[in-house]
Amino acid sequence: MLLAASFVLRIFYASRLYEDDGLWFTAAEEILRGKVLYREIYFDKPPLLPLIYAVLFKVLGPHILVIRLFTILYVAAVSVILYLIGKKYYGQRLGVFAACLFTFFSTSSGSGHGHVQGFNTDFLETAPYTVAAHLAIMSCAVSRGVIASRLRPWMLACLSGASAALAIQANPKGLFDLIFFAALILLSPFILSSLDHARSPEFASAPPILGSSLLLIAAAALGFAAISAPIIGYLFFHHALTDYWRDVWVWGRKYASLHSAKDILASTLRFGVAYFALNSTLFIGLLIVLARTLGRFTRSRKEILAENVPWPDRPFAFDAMLLVWCAVSFLGLALGGRFYGHYFFQVLPALCLLGARGWMLLAPRLKQSKRLIRAPGVALFAVGLLVTAIRFHTRTVVLAADWIRGNKSESTKSWYYDVLNHEERMAAAVVRELDKDAADRLGLEAIRENGPRTRTPEGSSDYLFVWGYRPEIYYWSGLIPASHYLSTQPLTGVPADIANVNGQRTSLLDEDQTAAARAQLVRELESVNPNYIIDEVGMFNSELNINNFPEIAEFMKAYRTVGPCGRLMVYKRRDLKRKARRD
Repeated sequence: MLLAASFVLRIFYASRLYEDDGLWFTAAEEILRGKVLYREIYFDKPPLLPLIYAVLFKVLGPHILVIRLFTILYVAAVSVILYLIGKKYYGQRLGVFAACLFTFFSTSSGSGHGHVQGFNTDFLETAPYTVAAHLAIMSCAVSRGVIASRLRPWMLACLSGASAALAIQANPKGLFDLIFFAALILLSPFILSSLDHARSPEFASAPPILGSSLLLIAAAALGFAAISAPIIGYLFFHHALTDYWRDVWVWGRKYASLHSAKDILASTLRFGVAYFALNSTLFIGLLIVLARTLGRFTRSRKEILAENVPWPDRPFAFDAMLLVWCAVSFLGLALGGRFYGHYFFQVLPALCLLGARGWMLLAPRLKQSKRLIRAPGVALFAVGLLVTAIRFHTRTVVLAADWIRGNKSESTKSWYYDVLNHEERMAAAVVRELDKDAADRLGLEAIRENGPRTRTPEGSSDYLFVWGYRPEIYYWSGLIPASHYLSTQPLTGVPADIANVNGQRTSLLDEDQTAAARAQLVRELESVNPNYIIDEVGMFNSELNINNFPEIAEFMKAYRTVGPCGRLMVYKRRDLKRKARRD
């Protein structure tokens, strides 16, 4: 049922590329061409995502639908994980509820920027990130006698460290799993001290807190190293470790620290309020659990004993530890002060578990209440879901109607992502010596047919260079990047998400470093002399026009302006005759 629901909520978006999709697609195709990630392919994220794309493309072909269907399966996989965790902590009904919430809310966000239909590093991170957090919680809970397990606490901690390492190789924010584990080690004695340890025969035999904590930390480190070592070893063996460190971690640190603490706080408040207003079902459930947990901490030991709560009070322990995970995850989300739609995947698994828990706590009270009280509570839940559905799935209905009619509505034609894809496909048609109208006339992947991705490259006509950050054009055209720089970030030092602001030239890199990168770019371009070059960023930001950089301007003298394709400027080599366009 959940798989079917995910299919309906996502399949009508399957014919488009979204933010960063071009980077994932192109990096994967270059890997299949034998290129080494980082050393021969510029990539500013950890390696797990392009490797998964490469495997899928190798087995099933480099098709957009392959990734979209895999995304639907991945949603189902994460939903199953949340079901199992919810069932373990609170019972089967809550597990089902949490899985349903993830299936639905994984298609929503709180930002007008970014999209949640693509399969990106943030989405990939959710499965190992959630598993690592669960295993960290279990290791602490088992070590203190809160719950029994066939695995020893140190084994759970070791598996948690291994899963965290996978999360980090999907997205650097997976580091917050390690931060959560450290916070849990520090806070779990305080959390569990309120459970009336005197009633617990298991607690009497629990090891000393310091000794057990050190053992858990050592085991987690062992698991982390077991997964990380082969990846680091592979990069070292292929002479890509320095590039990996520079492009992923050094650049990532600079990128995250670009905005001031004041700006980050302001963005956190603004986008946090927007997210919870548009996804109030999760927020209300979170507030219920938070209020109940804080209330438990503020009550005296005598009051707790009077409630005659049986040992161990597992639900309370899991409530408190999930709240810690949610708080740490939100810090990861807020890091850098950017709140693109897909960034909220960082906190969504915790919100789904806590949201389900909160409404399950409220449901019996509403059932026992008078109708005057029960009706507003039910309405609050229903209206919350309705607001989310209207805000994020009106477009789904429009796209479904387009599919039924067999043509695009005016609303779809003016949709941001449709405009973006149309520009890219027009440019792809031009560089493949087709008419611009071919973007509308030909099928989704027809422009790239008979290109060098399906045969041995034959010359300069099989190569293309895109200045800016629209690697999607490489995919639509089927041409090979003429340089390993798939983004101008290392060439200008300006992050891709602010490069399109006119006049913006805030560089995170030294001029010597960017000048050296541009010199290398020219050498790579000279080695293949691509027939076409496309300037994307220069159409938005005159400061970053490709002809504004002396190292490249000299090379660009060999190219003439063909004209714009939407917001993309196309250049062609001057020495090429004006060939008749092929049909």
